[in-house]
Amino acid sequence: MSNIPYTLEDGKLWINPKLSYFFVMGMKTTENDEHWTEKFILDPHKKTIIYFGGDQTKNARAANGYINQFTKTFGFSADQQQNMQMLSYYYNLPTEVQRTFRRATNFKDLAQDSYLREVLKVFMPFIANEAKSGWIKLPDTDLLNNMRNIMFATHCYGTEQMLKVINALKKQMLSLGYKEKLVNTALKQILCITNNSQLEMTENIPTTTLQRYSAADGQSDSDYDIKISNSYPMHLFEHPEFKKIKGKKSAFIKLKENDILMGFDKILTSTNMQYSSTEHNNAFFVTDKKQLTKVGQNQMELMRLIAQYWYNNHDKMPSATNLLKQVSKGTDLEMFVATSILNGEILKKEHNNPLLNPHYLKVAVNRFKNPDIEPEHTGIWKWLEKKQEHN
Repeated sequence: MSNIPYTLEDGKLWINPKLSYFFVMGMKTTENDEHWTEKFILDPHKKTIIYFGGDQTKNARAANGYINQFTKTFGFSADQQQNMQMLSYYYNLPTEVQRTFRRATNFKDLAQDSYLREVLKVFMPFIANEAKSGWIKLPDTDLLNNMRNIMFATHCYGTEQMLKVINALKKQMLSLGYKEKLVNTALKQILCITNNSQLEMTENIPTTTLQRYSAADGQSDSDYDIKISNSYPMHLFEHPEFKKIKGKKSAFIKLKENDILMGFDKILTSTNMQYSSTEHNNAFFVTDKKQLTKVGQNQMELMRLIAQYWYNNHDKMPSATNLLKQVSKGTDLEMFVATSILNGEILKKEHNNPLLNPHYLKVAVNRFKNPDIEPEHTGIWKWLEKKQEHN
């Protein structure tokens, strides 16, 4: 085998497990010209942000770019940035072999090795003390305090990668001897802000999570028409109830105590031609108020209030809904948040009712047409199936 993680022979991919790094985490630094290092030991007492970019994050330069974008979005001052640890990651495989790599028989094991490696590299100071006998768990209070110093921010496919890192982190914490109840409480102390992710609403994200979606995202919406689930967030914005508030308000939907979906209407006054009609890649990174709609300005200011709360907070993390209420109280955004939460309650009720949600019928039709899916055909669908056979 060569000194690179893979070779292509006769159209087959051969992987060297000892050299395979599916993705690599690095940290922003001022100590070199590249402003990037992959050799670091983190201080668990410092505020630490870990950014998970989309699947086009192919090198350290792109990973560092995500740090710059998110930092600007959250409005952290130069002094705050100096006092923080800011990390991101990039995929360590060239474009031409990524898809082949993902189809490799041992890909799952190799990817899990990468997640565990990065957990050990990044998170161990937050969850354990090093002793002569090895790593030992922290007092409960120290663990919770350390977790409050962590924020995750994701874009698109990066949310899926973040979840896999969290799963590896949870497994590592349990292996140290922490009880599962404490581990779950500790993970809720981490603040996570996702941006136009590809996850469905039924996904379990254990952090305290604010999921931001733009109704003008557009990406993958048509692809999800053939899915059998009604839980893809973009379908919410096709619902008549959302269209009633379109252009003026937003809808914040409580998924769990620690997870809220924040649906915003069009964020930008005009869309960059590079992305056609979609706001998928740039909606939440624009900070120039002249380029933002009123909804866009409101969500930007709200995110900055939340970021400042996280930076200054050392107490127990409130529920996602209470966090939004707390940071907006007494500001110009208080009514915006209250109304958006109310809109979310109405929209969630309507969306969960098959008689009021037009997407249920669309999904049913696509299930029937899709030869790769074997649904349970009953009632009208059973009749249609027999009719189709006769024709």
